[in-house]
Amino acid sequence: MIEIQKYEEVLQIRMSRVFNGQPLYWVAAYLVDGLLIDSGCQHTAQELVDFLADYHVEQIVNTHYHEDHIAANWLLHQQRQLPMYAHRDSLPLMRQVPTLYPYQEIAWGYPQPVDAQELGPVIKTPHYTFEVLHTPGHCPGHVVLLENEQGWCFSGDLFISERPKVLRPEENVHEIMKSLRYLLSCAPDEFALFTSMGQILPQGRQAVTNLLSYLQSVTQQIINLHHSGHSIDDIRHTVFGRESRMAELTNGQFSVNNLINSALTHCNL
Repeated sequence: MIEIQKYEEVLQIRMSRVFNGQPLYWVAAYLVDGLLIDSGCQHTAQELVDFLADYHVEQIVNTHYHEDHIAANWLLHQQRQLPMYAHRDSLPLMRQVPTLYPYQEIAWGYPQPVDAQELGPVIKTPHYTFEVLHTPGHCPGHVVLLENEQGWCFSGDLFISERPKVLRPEENVHEIMKSLRYLLSCAPDEFALFTSMGQILPQGRQAVTNLLSYLQSVTQQIINLHHSGHSIDDIRHTVFGRESRMAELTNGQFSVNNLINSALTHCNL
């Protein structure tokens, strides 16, 4: 399933596998001036390739190596010989078949391994120049693309929402906050935020600032409660209430407890 939205010169392509007539989980790719930013999951790869047959595409940049961001790369490269780029830390992980949990297989599927090239500090198209910002925290090798003149920021999974309550166990909330600060220091005063979940937020600086303030607040609450002798369950109940239903659906891969553990494990950063 594909849905399209245009914002200025940017074409947003939202994709999801359909189950019982309903989309399971939206992910977004963006096409601007021949540059495709991310390529969705395996379950929608052929549909994306068919859709792009009528569009000019010159190159692909992946914000990171996760299976819901790279899966149409292989088909696009096979059919159109498109060059692919990602951060150097993503490259070895894109060259192998990932190990997925059942929820990932159902929602996104296994991408074909691809051999991408290393991103430099900028990526250029005929009319635009995108600064490449290394923004780890969600995963190693995550990048954000920033077009300062136009005020466009393609955030990958650095920004999911302004008040997230769950993380994966490998995510580092303190590195996420460092990456958010870095983005704010590099971005223009006003910018539009293009997220991997399919949101386009014209007031991107405010949204990123709100997310950073929220994460700073909840991590400090978590650390303070931990220093006062509270257990993980006590902290979760006090700061967030009950555990998210996502924890049950993903076998604990997305959970409030992961956010709490990340705040405590990495609090010396």
